[in-house]
Amino acid sequence: MRLTVIHDSNGNIVSMVAYPEGSPPMYPETKPGQHMTEMEAPANIRLDLDARQLHERLSEVMQNYRVDMGSMKCSLTRKS
Repeated sequence: MRLTVIHDSNGNIVSMVAYPEGSPPMYPETKPGQHMTEMEAPANIRLDLDARQLHERLSEVMQNYRVDMGSMKCSLTRKS
């Protein structure tokens, strides 16, 4: 699975969408000061989840992670 993540310049996640690998990426709306990053989804976000489970997993990621923009390839890092 892949994620399109909307975040601020500090990496705080505002919203995200998941989509299957090989599908066209999804592009949620961004507002001024927000950035959009595409990345691999964590292993617990899978295609076989139902809508409720997927929503719960995405909410958990939003609450516990931020986007690390410190390297050439952005990734998720656990909030401290």
